[in-house]
Amino acid sequence: MLTCIINFILIISLSVRIVSTRTKRISTSNSLFSLIYLIGQFSYNIQIPILAKYVEESLVSNVELSSIFFRIILLASTFGAILGAISIPTIHRFMSRGVELLHHNHSVINLIKKSISISTVIHLKNSAKWPDKLNFVRLKNMEKMNVEIFILNILVYTFMSTSMLSCLYAGALHPELRTTSLSLSGFAGGIGTIIMLLLVEPYNSILTDKVIEEKVSNAYFRQHLSFVILARIIGTLMSQFLFIPLSKMIVWVAAWI
Repeated sequence: MLTCIINFILIISLSVRIVSTRTKRISTSNSLFSLIYLIGQFSYNIQIPILAKYVEESLVSNVELSSIFFRIILLASTFGAILGAISIPTIHRFMSRGVELLHHNHSVINLIKKSISISTVIHLKNSAKWPDKLNFVRLKNMEKMNVEIFILNILVYTFMSTSMLSCLYAGALHPELRTTSLSLSGFAGGIGTIIMLLLVEPYNSILTDKVIEEKVSNAYFRQHLSFVILARIIGTLMSQFLFIPLSKMIVWVAAWI
């Protein structure tokens, strides 16, 4: 469930781009999403100790830890990503009002206080919407797809989905190196993070600005986001193939250092 929540939030983060273009309030949109991002970060901080303890108890009990356990968690990543993709039309409609309220209230605390009401539930109900068929039609137009960004998003999510799990499994494969293996999670996940910060996010930010400046059409922007979402879902699926090789590589690095 925690894995599903984390990946759900990572996917719906793209809705911030849509909200920014609709409300023309980029900074306020990012501030509101920071609140949502904290939920994902909190879930991640709970998840890691739980998984680490499970590995420790398995080792103490001399129970062989199957890779299937971790693959099920990776499958939850895919499920969370798909759920996030389905929810984006609802989330960006719901957040649009939140951005306006935050802009006028100047405080996240005040926004939370005002959000605890029946009207918020009604607004969420009115915002609920299934993805438009047009979003799937856009995916057929491969000519307008930025292939480089599409591939980079796949790589980012492949590494981000499996980095921590590979470190934990590496510790299970070689218990004498489990502390070192776990400490290498930053190294394993850093590959995806570096690609994200240096190449993917700047492109998304610049494209968002161009939409607001009316230099790029909303139709192209929505199509771009559709491809990004698809790439990220594919990335969670590809993590199933990277999981074991990355675990073995982490073991090798842990032994080498």
